[in-house]
Amino acid sequence: MIRKMMRNTVILAAGFMMVFGLSSTSQAEESYKDTAVAGIDVAIDQYVAALGNSETVADATEIEADAQEPVAEAPTEPIVPESTARYPQFENKLMANVTDYMNIRSEADENSEAVGKLPQGAVAEVLEQGDTWTKIESGSVTGYVKNEFVVFGDDAGDYAEANCDKIATVTTTTLKVREEATADSTCLTMIPEGETYEVVDTAEGWTKLLISDEFTGYVSNEFITIDYDLGTAISKEEEEAELARQAAQAAAAQSAAQQNNTAATETATTVPEETGPVSGTRADVVAYALQFVGNPYVYGGSSLTNGTDCSGFTMRVFEHFGYSLYRSSRDQIKNGTNIGIYEVQPGDLLFYNNGGTTIGHVAIYIGDGKIVHASTPKTGIIVSNAYYQTPCGATRILP
Repeated sequence: MIRKMMRNTVILAAGFMMVFGLSSTSQAEESYKDTAVAGIDVAIDQYVAALGNSETVADATEIEADAQEPVAEAPTEPIVPESTARYPQFENKLMANVTDYMNIRSEADENSEAVGKLPQGAVAEVLEQGDTWTKIESGSVTGYVKNEFVVFGDDAGDYAEANCDKIATVTTTTLKVREEATADSTCLTMIPEGETYEVVDTAEGWTKLLISDEFTGYVSNEFITIDYDLGTAISKEEEEAELARQAAQAAAAQSAAQQNNTAATETATTVPEETGPVSGTRADVVAYALQFVGNPYVYGGSSLTNGTDCSGFTMRVFEHFGYSLYRSSRDQIKNGTNIGIYEVQPGDLLFYNNGGTTIGHVAIYIGDGKIVHASTPKTGIIVSNAYYQTPCGATRILP
Protein backbone atom coordinates (compact mmCIF):
# COMPACT_ATOMS: atom_id res chain seq x y z
CA MET A 1 0.00 0.00 0.00
CA ILE A 2 2.80 2.40 0.94
CA ARG A 3 4.78 1.48 -2.12
CA LYS A 4 1.77 1.91 -4.35
CA MET A 5 1.06 5.39 -2.99
CA MET A 6 4.69 6.50 -3.38
CA ARG A 7 5.05 4.99 -6.87
CA ASN A 8 1.86 6.73 -8.01
CA THR A 9 3.25 10.02 -6.79
CA VAL A 10 6.50 9.49 -8.66
CA ILE A 11 4.79 8.35 -11.86
CA LEU A 12 2.55 11.38 -11.74
CA ALA A 13 5.60 13.59 -11.47
CA ALA A 14 7.28 11.78 -14.35
CA GLY A 15 4.15 12.22 -16.43
CA PHE A 16 4.36 15.97 -16.01
CA MET A 17 7.96 15.88 -17.03
CA MET A 18 7.18 13.86 -20.12
CA VAL A 19 4.44 16.24 -21.19
CA PHE A 20 6.32 19.44 -20.60
CA GLY A 21 9.97 18.45 -21.03
CA LEU A 22 10.35 15.52 -23.49
CA SER A 23 9.35 15.10 -27.13
CA SER A 24 8.84 11.32 -27.49
CA THR A 25 8.23 8.18 -25.55
CA SER A 26 11.62 6.65 -26.30
CA GLN A 27 13.36 9.78 -25.24
CA ALA A 28 11.29 9.84 -22.08
CA GLU A 29 12.21 6.29 -21.27
CA GLU A 30 15.91 6.86 -21.85
CA SER A 31 15.82 10.04 -19.88
CA TYR A 32 13.78 8.44 -17.08
CA LYS A 33 16.50 5.89 -16.43
CA ASP A 34 18.97 8.57 -15.69
CA THR A 35 16.72 10.80 -13.65
CA ALA A 36 16.41 11.21 -9.92
CA VAL A 37 12.87 9.89 -10.21
CA ALA A 38 14.14 6.56 -11.45
CA GLY A 39 16.47 6.39 -8.45
CA ILE A 40 13.65 7.15 -6.12
CA ASP A 41 11.62 4.35 -7.71
CA VAL A 42 14.38 1.88 -7.00
CA ALA A 43 14.71 3.17 -3.48
CA ILE A 44 10.96 2.76 -2.96
CA ASP A 45 11.16 -0.84 -4.15
CA GLN A 46 13.97 -1.53 -1.73
CA TYR A 47 12.21 0.24 1.15
CA VAL A 48 8.91 -1.55 0.62
CA ALA A 49 10.70 -4.90 0.30
CA ALA A 50 12.40 -4.25 3.63
CA LEU A 51 9.12 -3.30 5.24
CA GLY A 52 7.46 -6.37 3.78
CA ASN A 53 9.42 -8.50 6.28
CA SER A 54 8.26 -6.43 9.25
CA GLU A 55 5.14 -6.66 11.41
CA THR A 56 4.33 -3.03 10.61
CA VAL A 57 3.42 -3.78 7.02
CA ALA A 58 1.46 -6.84 8.03
CA ASP A 59 -0.50 -4.74 10.48
CA ALA A 60 -1.11 -2.09 7.88
CA THR A 61 -2.29 -4.71 5.42
CA GLU A 62 -4.67 -6.17 7.98
CA ILE A 63 -6.02 -2.73 8.84
CA GLU A 64 -6.63 -2.05 5.17
CA ALA A 65 -8.37 -5.40 4.76
CA ASP A 66 -10.47 -4.84 7.84
CA ALA A 67 -11.49 -1.45 6.60
CA GLN A 68 -12.74 -2.98 3.36
CA GLU A 69 -14.87 -5.66 5.11
CA PRO A 70 -18.53 -4.75 5.66
CA VAL A 71 -19.54 -4.15 9.29
CA ALA A 72 -21.83 -6.92 10.53
CA GLU A 73 -25.13 -5.69 11.86
CA ALA A 74 -25.86 -6.42 15.54
CA PRO A 75 -28.27 -9.35 15.94
CA THR A 76 -31.77 -8.36 16.91
CA GLU A 77 -34.11 -10.31 19.18
CA PRO A 78 -37.22 -11.63 17.47
CA ILE A 79 -40.26 -9.59 18.32
CA VAL A 80 -42.80 -11.74 20.13
CA PRO A 81 -46.28 -10.28 19.85
CA GLU A 82 -47.98 -9.66 23.17
CA SER A 83 -50.77 -12.11 23.91
CA THR A 84 -54.27 -10.73 23.49
CA ALA A 85 -55.90 -13.67 25.28
CA ARG A 86 -58.09 -12.88 28.27
CA TYR A 87 -56.67 -15.96 30.00
CA PRO A 88 -53.04 -16.33 28.82
CA GLN A 89 -52.55 -19.30 31.16
CA PHE A 90 -55.08 -21.26 29.09
CA GLU A 91 -53.46 -20.70 25.70
CA ASN A 92 -52.89 -24.06 23.96
CA LYS A 93 -54.94 -25.75 26.68
CA LEU A 94 -58.40 -27.24 26.98
CA MET A 95 -60.74 -28.34 29.76
CA ALA A 96 -63.27 -31.13 30.02
CA ASN A 97 -66.77 -29.66 29.80
CA VAL A 98 -68.67 -32.62 31.25
CA THR A 99 -70.61 -33.40 34.42
CA ASP A 100 -68.43 -36.37 35.41
CA TYR A 101 -65.58 -37.38 33.09
CA MET A 102 -64.76 -38.09 29.45
CA ASN A 103 -62.68 -40.90 27.96
CA ILE A 104 -59.26 -40.32 26.46
CA ARG A 105 -58.72 -42.62 23.45
CA SER A 106 -55.51 -44.08 22.07
CA GLU A 107 -56.57 -42.97 18.56
CA ALA A 108 -58.96 -40.40 17.10
CA ASP A 109 -61.70 -43.01 16.95
CA GLU A 110 -64.55 -43.78 19.35
CA ASN A 111 -63.85 -47.50 18.95
CA SER A 112 -60.18 -47.22 19.98
CA GLU A 113 -58.93 -48.17 23.44
CA ALA A 114 -59.65 -45.85 26.38
CA VAL A 115 -56.25 -45.06 27.90
CA GLY A 116 -57.52 -42.71 30.61
CA LYS A 117 -60.17 -40.30 31.80
CA LEU A 118 -60.33 -36.50 31.84
CA PRO A 119 -62.56 -35.53 34.80
CA GLN A 120 -64.79 -32.48 35.00
CA GLY A 121 -62.65 -29.40 35.54
CA ALA A 122 -59.44 -31.13 34.48
CA VAL A 123 -57.01 -29.29 32.18
CA ALA A 124 -54.87 -30.67 29.34
CA GLU A 125 -52.15 -29.43 26.97
CA VAL A 126 -53.22 -29.32 23.32
CA LEU A 127 -50.72 -31.18 21.13
CA GLU A 128 -52.65 -31.38 17.83
CA GLN A 129 -56.08 -29.81 17.37
CA GLY A 130 -58.29 -31.23 14.65
CA ASP A 131 -61.82 -30.53 13.51
CA THR A 132 -63.36 -33.42 15.45
CA TRP A 133 -60.61 -34.84 17.69
CA THR A 134 -57.71 -33.25 19.55
CA LYS A 135 -54.54 -34.92 20.76
CA ILE A 136 -53.77 -33.94 24.35
CA GLU A 137 -51.36 -34.51 27.20
CA SER A 138 -52.50 -34.34 30.82
CA GLY A 139 -50.92 -35.90 33.89
CA SER A 140 -49.34 -39.13 32.71
CA VAL A 141 -51.82 -39.62 29.85
CA THR A 142 -51.40 -38.83 26.14
CA GLY A 143 -54.30 -39.51 23.78
CA TYR A 144 -57.29 -38.12 21.91
CA VAL A 145 -60.49 -36.42 23.11
CA LYS A 146 -63.56 -35.46 21.15
CA ASN A 147 -63.90 -31.70 20.63
CA GLU A 148 -67.62 -31.58 21.42
CA PHE A 149 -66.89 -32.38 25.07
CA VAL A 150 -64.13 -29.81 25.70
CA VAL A 151 -63.57 -26.04 25.69
CA PHE A 152 -60.41 -24.32 24.42
CA GLY A 153 -58.34 -21.26 25.36
CA ASP A 154 -60.37 -18.33 26.68
CA ASP A 155 -63.50 -20.49 26.77
CA ALA A 156 -61.59 -22.83 29.09
CA GLY A 157 -60.67 -19.81 31.22
CA ASP A 158 -64.32 -18.77 31.45
CA TYR A 159 -65.24 -22.33 32.43
CA ALA A 160 -62.58 -22.41 35.17
CA GLU A 161 -63.68 -19.03 36.50
CA ALA A 162 -67.29 -20.21 36.75
CA ASN A 163 -66.77 -23.78 37.95
CA CYS A 164 -63.39 -24.28 39.61
CA ASP A 165 -62.17 -23.38 43.07
CA LYS A 166 -59.12 -21.17 43.53
CA ILE A 167 -56.09 -21.95 45.66
CA ALA A 168 -53.77 -19.34 47.21
CA THR A 169 -50.11 -20.12 47.87
CA VAL A 170 -48.14 -18.10 50.45
CA THR A 171 -45.01 -16.49 48.93
CA THR A 172 -43.48 -14.84 52.00
CA THR A 173 -41.78 -16.39 55.03
CA THR A 174 -44.63 -15.68 57.46
CA LEU A 175 -47.93 -14.11 56.45
CA LYS A 176 -50.37 -12.46 58.85
CA VAL A 177 -54.03 -13.45 58.58
CA ARG A 178 -56.32 -10.52 59.40
CA GLU A 179 -59.85 -10.51 60.76
CA GLU A 180 -60.90 -7.90 58.18
CA ALA A 181 -59.52 -6.78 54.81
CA THR A 182 -57.34 -3.99 56.24
CA ALA A 183 -53.76 -3.79 57.49
CA ASP A 184 -55.02 -2.32 60.79
CA SER A 185 -57.32 -5.26 61.48
CA THR A 186 -56.59 -7.79 64.22
CA CYS A 187 -54.01 -10.44 63.32
CA LEU A 188 -55.71 -13.79 63.89
CA THR A 189 -52.74 -16.03 63.16
CA MET A 190 -49.71 -16.37 60.89
CA ILE A 191 -49.23 -18.89 58.09
CA PRO A 192 -45.93 -20.10 56.58
CA GLU A 193 -44.44 -19.83 53.10
CA GLY A 194 -45.42 -22.54 50.63
CA GLU A 195 -48.70 -23.50 52.31
CA THR A 196 -51.84 -23.48 50.14
CA TYR A 197 -55.37 -22.51 51.16
CA GLU A 198 -58.76 -22.41 49.50
CA VAL A 199 -59.91 -18.96 48.37
CA VAL A 200 -63.28 -18.03 49.87
CA ASP A 201 -63.70 -14.47 48.57
CA THR A 202 -61.75 -11.50 47.23
CA ALA A 203 -61.73 -7.81 48.18
CA GLU A 204 -59.74 -4.76 47.08
CA GLY A 205 -56.15 -5.95 47.44
CA TRP A 206 -57.13 -8.71 49.87
CA THR A 207 -58.20 -12.34 49.67
CA LYS A 208 -60.28 -14.28 52.19
CA LEU A 209 -58.87 -17.77 52.83
CA LEU A 210 -60.23 -20.90 54.48
CA ILE A 211 -57.49 -21.60 57.01
CA SER A 212 -59.14 -24.62 58.66
CA ASP A 213 -62.57 -26.23 58.87
CA GLU A 214 -63.97 -23.41 61.06
CA PHE A 215 -61.55 -20.55 60.48
CA THR A 216 -61.30 -17.91 57.74
CA GLY A 217 -59.29 -14.71 57.47
CA TYR A 218 -57.91 -12.10 55.06
CA VAL A 219 -54.39 -11.88 53.63
CA SER A 220 -52.79 -9.24 51.43
CA ASN A 221 -52.66 -10.12 47.73
CA GLU A 222 -49.06 -8.87 47.69
CA PHE A 223 -47.86 -12.03 49.43
CA ILE A 224 -49.81 -14.78 47.67
CA THR A 225 -50.27 -16.25 44.23
CA ILE A 226 -53.70 -17.47 43.16
CA ASP A 227 -54.30 -20.33 40.75
CA TYR A 228 -57.30 -22.36 39.72
CA ASP A 229 -57.63 -25.70 41.48
CA LEU A 230 -57.50 -27.78 38.31
CA GLY A 231 -57.34 -31.52 37.98
CA THR A 232 -55.47 -33.63 35.44
CA ALA A 233 -56.18 -36.83 33.56
CA ILE A 234 -56.16 -40.20 35.29
CA SER A 235 -54.58 -43.10 33.45
CA LYS A 236 -56.23 -46.49 33.27
CA GLU A 237 -53.48 -47.94 35.48
CA GLU A 238 -53.83 -45.15 38.08
CA GLU A 239 -57.58 -45.68 38.25
CA GLU A 240 -57.17 -49.43 38.78
CA ALA A 241 -54.59 -48.83 41.53
CA GLU A 242 -56.91 -46.38 43.32
CA LEU A 243 -59.84 -48.79 43.14
CA ALA A 244 -57.64 -51.53 44.60
CA ARG A 245 -56.54 -49.21 47.43
CA GLN A 246 -60.14 -48.32 48.27
CA ALA A 247 -61.16 -51.98 48.21
CA ALA A 248 -58.31 -52.87 50.59
CA GLN A 249 -59.34 -50.09 52.99
CA ALA A 250 -62.97 -51.19 52.89
CA ALA A 251 -61.93 -54.79 53.61
CA ALA A 252 -59.76 -53.67 56.52
CA ALA A 253 -62.60 -51.57 57.95
CA GLN A 254 -65.02 -54.48 57.60
CA SER A 255 -62.56 -56.83 59.30
CA ALA A 256 -62.07 -54.36 62.16
CA ALA A 257 -65.84 -54.02 62.56
CA GLN A 258 -66.23 -57.80 62.73
CA GLN A 259 -63.49 -58.01 65.35
CA ASN A 260 -65.19 -55.29 67.38
CA ASN A 261 -68.53 -57.13 67.18
CA THR A 262 -66.88 -60.37 68.29
CA ALA A 263 -65.17 -58.61 71.18
CA ALA A 264 -68.45 -57.01 72.23
CA THR A 265 -70.20 -60.40 72.23
CA GLU A 266 -67.45 -62.01 74.30
CA THR A 267 -67.53 -59.12 76.77
CA ALA A 268 -71.27 -59.57 77.27
CA THR A 269 -70.91 -63.27 78.15
CA THR A 270 -67.64 -63.36 80.06
CA VAL A 271 -65.99 -61.43 82.85
CA PRO A 272 -63.28 -59.25 81.23
CA GLU A 273 -59.78 -59.38 82.54
CA GLU A 274 -58.35 -56.18 83.93
CA THR A 275 -55.84 -55.44 81.19
CA GLY A 276 -54.48 -52.15 79.97
CA PRO A 277 -55.02 -50.65 76.53
CA VAL A 278 -53.74 -52.33 73.39
CA SER A 279 -50.04 -51.65 73.14
CA GLY A 280 -48.83 -49.29 70.46
CA THR A 281 -45.69 -47.23 70.08
CA ARG A 282 -45.67 -43.66 68.87
CA ALA A 283 -44.47 -44.89 65.50
CA ASP A 284 -47.42 -47.31 65.35
CA VAL A 285 -49.92 -44.52 66.02
CA VAL A 286 -48.38 -42.28 63.36
CA ALA A 287 -48.22 -45.09 60.78
CA TYR A 288 -51.85 -46.02 61.43
CA ALA A 289 -53.04 -42.41 61.09
CA LEU A 290 -51.09 -41.81 57.88
CA GLN A 291 -52.74 -44.68 56.03
CA PHE A 292 -55.98 -42.65 55.91
CA VAL A 293 -54.44 -39.63 54.16
CA GLY A 294 -56.54 -38.81 51.11
CA ASN A 295 -59.83 -39.92 52.61
CA PRO A 296 -62.68 -37.40 52.82
CA TYR A 297 -63.54 -34.83 55.47
CA VAL A 298 -67.17 -34.91 56.61
CA TYR A 299 -68.38 -32.49 59.25
CA GLY A 300 -69.73 -34.48 62.21
CA GLY A 301 -68.38 -37.73 60.74
CA SER A 302 -66.12 -40.23 62.46
CA SER A 303 -65.38 -42.82 59.76
CA LEU A 304 -61.70 -43.04 58.86
CA THR A 305 -62.60 -44.36 55.42
CA ASN A 306 -65.93 -42.75 54.50
CA GLY A 307 -65.46 -39.35 56.10
CA THR A 308 -64.63 -37.73 59.42
CA ASP A 309 -64.03 -34.33 60.95
CA CYS A 310 -60.89 -33.40 62.89
CA SER A 311 -61.88 -34.69 66.32
CA GLY A 312 -63.57 -37.77 64.88
CA PHE A 313 -60.26 -38.57 63.16
CA THR A 314 -58.18 -38.32 66.34
CA MET A 315 -60.80 -40.18 68.36
CA ARG A 316 -60.87 -43.15 65.98
CA VAL A 317 -57.09 -43.33 65.59
CA PHE A 318 -56.50 -43.53 69.35
CA GLU A 319 -59.49 -45.81 69.79
CA HIS A 320 -57.66 -48.33 67.61
CA PHE A 321 -54.96 -48.50 70.30
CA GLY A 322 -57.39 -48.70 73.22
CA TYR A 323 -57.55 -45.02 74.21
CA SER A 324 -60.93 -43.33 74.71
CA LEU A 325 -61.01 -39.63 73.78
CA TYR A 326 -63.81 -37.11 74.12
CA ARG A 327 -65.73 -36.40 70.89
CA SER A 328 -65.03 -32.68 70.39
CA SER A 329 -61.67 -30.98 69.90
CA ARG A 330 -62.34 -28.51 72.73
CA ASP A 331 -62.87 -31.46 75.10
CA GLN A 332 -60.01 -33.63 73.83
CA ILE A 333 -57.48 -31.17 75.24
CA LYS A 334 -58.68 -32.40 78.65
CA ASN A 335 -57.56 -35.96 77.81
CA GLY A 336 -54.06 -37.02 78.75
CA THR A 337 -51.43 -34.60 80.02
CA ASN A 338 -51.06 -31.02 78.84
CA ILE A 339 -47.60 -30.16 77.48
CA GLY A 340 -45.96 -27.19 75.75
CA ILE A 341 -46.69 -26.74 72.07
CA TYR A 342 -42.99 -27.03 71.25
CA GLU A 343 -42.50 -30.12 73.45
CA VAL A 344 -44.62 -32.36 71.23
CA GLN A 345 -43.42 -35.77 70.09
CA PRO A 346 -44.90 -38.00 67.38
CA GLY A 347 -48.31 -39.20 68.55
CA ASP A 348 -49.12 -36.12 70.65
CA LEU A 349 -52.14 -33.91 69.92
CA LEU A 350 -51.91 -30.26 68.86
CA PHE A 351 -54.90 -27.92 69.23
CA TYR A 352 -55.80 -24.69 67.41
CA ASN A 353 -58.22 -21.93 68.37
CA ASN A 354 -58.36 -20.27 64.96
CA GLY A 355 -57.23 -16.96 66.43
CA GLY A 356 -60.10 -16.85 68.92
CA THR A 357 -60.61 -18.08 72.45
CA THR A 358 -62.30 -21.42 71.71
CA ILE A 359 -60.52 -24.53 70.45
CA GLY A 360 -61.82 -25.42 67.01
CA HIS A 361 -59.33 -27.89 65.55
CA VAL A 362 -57.12 -30.82 66.58
CA ALA A 363 -54.36 -32.75 64.79
CA ILE A 364 -51.86 -35.54 65.46
CA TYR A 365 -48.21 -34.48 65.49
CA ILE A 366 -46.13 -36.89 63.37
CA GLY A 367 -42.66 -35.37 63.77
CA ASP A 368 -40.40 -33.12 61.66
CA GLY A 369 -42.75 -30.16 62.20
CA LYS A 370 -45.69 -31.94 60.51
CA ILE A 371 -49.20 -32.99 61.49
CA VAL A 372 -51.81 -35.33 60.03
CA HIS A 373 -55.40 -34.14 60.37
CA ALA A 374 -58.85 -34.07 58.85
CA SER A 375 -58.51 -30.55 57.52
CA THR A 376 -61.38 -29.25 55.36
CA PRO A 377 -64.11 -30.60 53.05
CA LYS A 378 -61.91 -29.52 50.15
CA THR A 379 -58.65 -31.16 51.24
CA GLY A 380 -59.84 -34.11 53.35
CA ILE A 381 -57.28 -35.90 55.55
CA ILE A 382 -53.86 -34.41 54.80
CA VAL A 383 -50.36 -33.83 56.14
CA SER A 384 -49.57 -30.17 56.89
CA ASN A 385 -47.06 -27.90 58.56
CA ALA A 386 -47.76 -28.18 62.30
CA TYR A 387 -47.43 -24.40 62.65
CA TYR A 388 -49.59 -23.34 59.69
CA GLN A 389 -51.19 -21.32 62.44
CA THR A 390 -49.98 -21.00 66.00
CA PRO A 391 -51.25 -23.90 68.15
CA CYS A 392 -53.00 -22.96 71.39
CA GLY A 393 -52.25 -26.15 73.25
CA ALA A 394 -50.91 -29.70 73.21
CA THR A 395 -51.79 -32.93 74.96
CA ARG A 396 -49.88 -36.18 75.45
CA ILE A 397 -52.04 -39.30 75.35
CA LEU A 398 -49.35 -41.96 74.98
CA PRO A 399 -46.97 -42.78 77.82
